[in-house]
Amino acid sequence: MLYMVGLGIYDEEDISIRGMKAIEDADEVILECYTSSWKGRDGLKKIVDKDVEEVERSDLEESSVKILERAVDRDIVILVPGDPLVATTHVEILIQANKMNLETSVIHSSSIYSAVSETGLQIYKFGKTTTIPIPRKNYRPVSPYEVIGENKEQGLHTLALLDITNRPMEVPEALGYLTEIENEKKEGVIDCEQKAVAFSAGPGKSRVVYAKIAEMLDMDFPTPAVLIFPGELHEKEEEALETFSEEIHE
Repeated sequence: MLYMVGLGIYDEEDISIRGMKAIEDADEVILECYTSSWKGRDGLKKIVDKDVEEVERSDLEESSVKILERAVDRDIVILVPGDPLVATTHVEILIQANKMNLETSVIHSSSIYSAVSETGLQIYKFGKTTTIPIPRKNYRPVSPYEVIGENKEQGLHTLALLDITNRPMEVPEALGYLTEIENEKKEGVIDCEQKAVAFSAGPGKSRVVYAKIAEMLDMDFPTPAVLIFPGELHEKEEEALETFSEEIHE
């Protein structure tokens, strides 16, 4: 049997009791951490009394059949940061398992998609999500700018995930990326006098800053983080943002 278990958004203490039971009963435990900057690797290995095999993207996206073949007569758990089926391609593994007539179980957990509600923004008012990349040679997509613009036209909030390839992207770095595109395209999508939200989910109290983009360009903010570009705000959303936001200390 194949289990896909969500690890939650911070560390090993976010794992549910149901998830821990699946881990304890499993014949094999597989961990992927390429989709998130999850902080519980070492802690997990201390509380799990068995080997935890850490895999790369190619192991799950290109060679998943090898893992599924082992699940024919063994209980295998795949551990995924956040929720196992949010912002990943892991649903493809379940499709493949179904084709092989394998029994599967998904154990859900907390995700950044639900955690951002802690800002006070209403989750049903979010539009399409985008990811702001760390620019590399011959790779500087404008799609994040375009997604923010499309959502803005519809009055919707935009959740912008920040790249974690090799290292977590900094909030000012992400905003600088977008302002550079704005300076080129001049479509009014990113206005440095308008406010945005920086959010970082923590083990206890999360961090929220709601401020003008110009003020956030030099801000020191914990990573991993996300940015939110608000659309049309209900008065209660505005009140919540002002209530929960920290002041920026220069």
